[in-house]
Amino acid sequence: MKKLFLKQVMMNRVLYALIPISLMAVYLYGFRVLGVIAVSNLAAFLTEYLFARQKKVPKVSMAVFVTGSLVALTLPPTIPFWIAAVGSAFGVMFGKMVFGGFGMNVFNPAIVGRTFIYISFPKYMTVQWLKPFEGFPGGFLHWMQPDNITAASPIITFRDTGVMESFTKISLGTIPGCIGETSAVLILAAAIYLIVTKTAKWQPMVGCLIGFAVSTLIFYGKSPLFFMLSGGFMFGTVFMVTDPVSMPKNKKAIWIYGILVGFLTVFIRRFSLFAEGFMFALLLANVTMPIVEYAMSYKPKKK
Repeated sequence: MKKLFLKQVMMNRVLYALIPISLMAVYLYGFRVLGVIAVSNLAAFLTEYLFARQKKVPKVSMAVFVTGSLVALTLPPTIPFWIAAVGSAFGVMFGKMVFGGFGMNVFNPAIVGRTFIYISFPKYMTVQWLKPFEGFPGGFLHWMQPDNITAASPIITFRDTGVMESFTKISLGTIPGCIGETSAVLILAAAIYLIVTKTAKWQPMVGCLIGFAVSTLIFYGKSPLFFMLSGGFMFGTVFMVTDPVSMPKNKKAIWIYGILVGFLTVFIRRFSLFAEGFMFALLLANVTMPIVEYAMSYKPKKK
């Protein structure tokens, strides 16, 4: 088995950071979420393995399990297993392997898979959100909350009614939402762990927060805290914006990259039909930054 996988210590640390978030998801929504995570990872692994078999030394990167886990954690608890599998496989195939595999991809594979699901199966991504279990032991004794116990996510509620969910609920994560995106406290703890262990850079995270905060004040005229903690912005900022492969390498470009993602997230939320803008913001930033980096490094020849 050791010969099958590339040794990637940094990717293992990202997986460790996702464990508390996954356990919280079980508490909130039941053990079905582990099924979604398992199916997504299996599909991601098999997809990369099929590509890796074509090489003389077939090895699968540990990063593929990060992709599979991130795709799963950005999906609703009610998502059909087959959709999670298709989205994860699509993300690995078209977000990574078609570019040549690990280290060659322009886009974050997990966000490619999530965006594919969002566009292809909007009913499952925008209509039904389960209310989380309340009190101990929560979902640890259940497979899933009954389908008829539903409510809108905080960001959708605000968009439709202007009502903001309480700070306590959006901080702890006891709100309807995607599997791993609701608990701001655990996501923040994961960010600290990733920064301290030098697994992720803090600059793109801070850049995102700056871009998001300033844009929120401009476009909404309200405190950015609620908007930061609602939806997938915090989760994406910590686990996807910091992807070392699709992130710029130039130090100044990293700041521009983070600020651009934060700005575009708010801009899309405010002026489009989509309640959640992060995934489109990240894809746009991924495709834009190579041009920015080239422009920053370009030096015209002297005549």
